[in-house]
Amino acid sequence: MIAMVLGTVLFLNFATEEIVGWNTLFLDKMIPITILSWLFAVTYFKLYRVDVLFSLEYFFSNSWRAFLTQRILWHSYIFIFQDDVIYFFGSKANLFQLSFLLAYFLLSRILFTIIIGKIKNWVVKRYTVAIWGFNRTSIELATHLESNSFFIHFLGILNENSTVNYTNNEEFTAALTEAILNASNQNVNELYIVSKPDFISDLNCFFELGDKHCMRLKFVPDFSSISKKHFSSTHLDNFHVIKPRYEPLQNAYNRLVKRVFDIVFSSLVIVFILSWLYPLLAFIIKKQSKGPVLFKQMRTGKKNEPFWCYKFRSMYVNVGDESQQAKKGDSRITPIGKFLRCSSLDEMPQFFNVLIGDMSVVGPRPHMIKHTSDYNDHINNFMVRHFVKPGITGLAQVSGLRGETKEVSDMVRRVNKDIEYVQRWSLIKDIKICFLTIIVTLKGDKNAF
Repeated sequence: MIAMVLGTVLFLNFATEEIVGWNTLFLDKMIPITILSWLFAVTYFKLYRVDVLFSLEYFFSNSWRAFLTQRILWHSYIFIFQDDVIYFFGSKANLFQLSFLLAYFLLSRILFTIIIGKIKNWVVKRYTVAIWGFNRTSIELATHLESNSFFIHFLGILNENSTVNYTNNEEFTAALTEAILNASNQNVNELYIVSKPDFISDLNCFFELGDKHCMRLKFVPDFSSISKKHFSSTHLDNFHVIKPRYEPLQNAYNRLVKRVFDIVFSSLVIVFILSWLYPLLAFIIKKQSKGPVLFKQMRTGKKNEPFWCYKFRSMYVNVGDESQQAKKGDSRITPIGKFLRCSSLDEMPQFFNVLIGDMSVVGPRPHMIKHTSDYNDHINNFMVRHFVKPGITGLAQVSGLRGETKEVSDMVRRVNKDIEYVQRWSLIKDIKICFLTIIVTLKGDKNAF
């Protein structure tokens, strides 16, 4: 906050020297606005919340989010209350303030990384954490605890060298009781117990034993014997819910953010590009071959619901099977169609699909209904890609998995990338994919034909 205030003071010093019609009342409120906007940003993103487990990666990502949010709020204040907005972007005051804040931001985070790496050595009485139970889940938990153990002393898995296999509840209860007593003798403050749920008959008994020895017990069910895949665990009031995967777009706020991005992006493309590109391409397409300018085809959308997907027509009308994928050197493609497909300009009308809500700018590419049905019979998790809206571009396309799928294995790789996108969606990822799409298009994609 001090750095933010100093940055604003720096801005004000330079602002008064510039020949810009700054509003005096506007300038007087800059420091309070700076403080309030920064407090809002750090509170919203919970930037300075320090738990027993501290993720440095999470802290850095939230630092950038808080910083960008504060800048947006601060600039929004200028846009609303300052008359001479056009001078602001070229002002020396803004340049010096932003340079100072970025330099401070980077240096402070580097210094913080160095300090947090040494902070455990400065603590006299460390908070000791351990795991009991040796299985796949406990190994993954140990890796997580070890990588985020800046404020704790992690002992590891206490029984990792044990070869005992428990056959009934009595054996397990006796072994766990002894483990809790031994952990207490080692001054363990928090013990994670990782085991199969069917071995645990009475949790209260173990909790009371842990309380008696001033030790926090936490049970983690081991489902590794049921499935090799990672589950996503959540809570619904007092109910523990296990899902096959984490989906950020299940969150209504994330869907709203993505929809706003889609509307803004598609509107800009339609107004500034398609407004002149559409009539130009329409003239050339009509000149070269008879038929409509746009080609529409029923594709599979979100929730497996069909919709009309629009493209600039790149093939001759009534030539061959429309459900057949385009191949290299395909005779059905018109001269302008070859350019449109190689440059991906044939996809541009799909921004209208985005605007009306059938598609998104970024997402899994929509397939023809026949192909959806065919691949669904051969690929078990194929329909997962339809949990979200289809996109004009996607993670699979910028990863070199665009074009004709000659083998089922080609589609499997594409589906895996689509599912990865579904599980790891973020607005930053969408923006990154948009930039990568432009780069790939300018460089030329060998799979585009």
